[in-house]
Amino acid sequence: MSKRAIERWKRLKETGSGDGVIEVPSIDSGIATGFGTARYAIGAQGQPRLLVPVGGRSEVRGLTSTSKLLVTTSNYNVSSKGTLFIDIMCLDRALDMVFAELAEEILRRIKEGFSPFKAVAASIDDFRELLKEKAREEIPDNKVQGLVGELEVMRRLVIHNRIATETWTGPFELRHDFRRGIHALEVKTSGRSDTTRVSIHGIDQLAPPIGGTLHLAHVRLEQVKNGQLSVGSVFDGLLRSGADRGTLEKGLEALGCSDPHGEEWNRLSFDLEGLKVYRVSEGFPRITGSSFAGGFLPEGISALEYQIDLSHAKTFELSTNDFEIAFERIAG
Repeated sequence: MSKRAIERWKRLKETGSGDGVIEVPSIDSGIATGFGTARYAIGAQGQPRLLVPVGGRSEVRGLTSTSKLLVTTSNYNVSSKGTLFIDIMCLDRALDMVFAELAEEILRRIKEGFSPFKAVAASIDDFRELLKEKAREEIPDNKVQGLVGELEVMRRLVIHNRIATETWTGPFELRHDFRRGIHALEVKTSGRSDTTRVSIHGIDQLAPPIGGTLHLAHVRLEQVKNGQLSVGSVFDGLLRSGADRGTLEKGLEALGCSDPHGEEWNRLSFDLEGLKVYRVSEGFPRITGSSFAGGFLPEGISALEYQIDLSHAKTFELSTNDFEIAFERIAG
């Protein structure tokens, strides 16, 4: 049933017009209330609506709107006669399918003999849990900061090759943040320009692919108001550089970022204070499997997290020219 409602709203949005019976784009549902038939309709921005005709305003007292659902009354001429409708519109497009089920439940109740008011009120009450405002979890600062750092590195990779977005493997819980073949790149982002310490997770994170290379990019950001870098601004910059939107959005979705322009992901902005790239090879300060007998963590230790101080890795730091060569190798 809800599929039928979605299809009708889709048709109304595509054509911008309905059957012409009333002033707004709408289609007759075929379900009569005793005061006329209920109608599928759309709002000015294509929002799905349901118009349920009633006999008078006294019948709609007690119906209230929420942040997700607008419930009002509207008057339209039907066959040259003014008709009052309970006007229900979905305000959150993520809830279109839930709203379709709500609309069909209202129509089902009307068909079974419920009054228009009771059909609407009872159905909204049944769907209240699904339609209520969900508490938005605040994204931790370090997660926003880390994503900005990775996207900024990706932007530099895309300069070398537009399809470099395909090398972004970090969101999918693979060992390194970027990888092409046997060449890998790990990104660490710090929120202060003078920070040299970065956190390493596990004994594999600074282990290069077998027979390959590994580099570590240290992005140093400074949090500032109206900074040049934010999740949304770097995402837009990637698109302008020709990056594939679908690949980017797939990675962002895996990280829990369904909207790169969402307020929760863009409440922080940064200026770039610096970027250094290090060759991770023999002698680089790190812990790997080879640091332990048999190549495994000691019995009873299931995970390892540690910090390294990059001020002790200066001999591994690449020149600007050399790190661009390393980026080009990853970008393909």
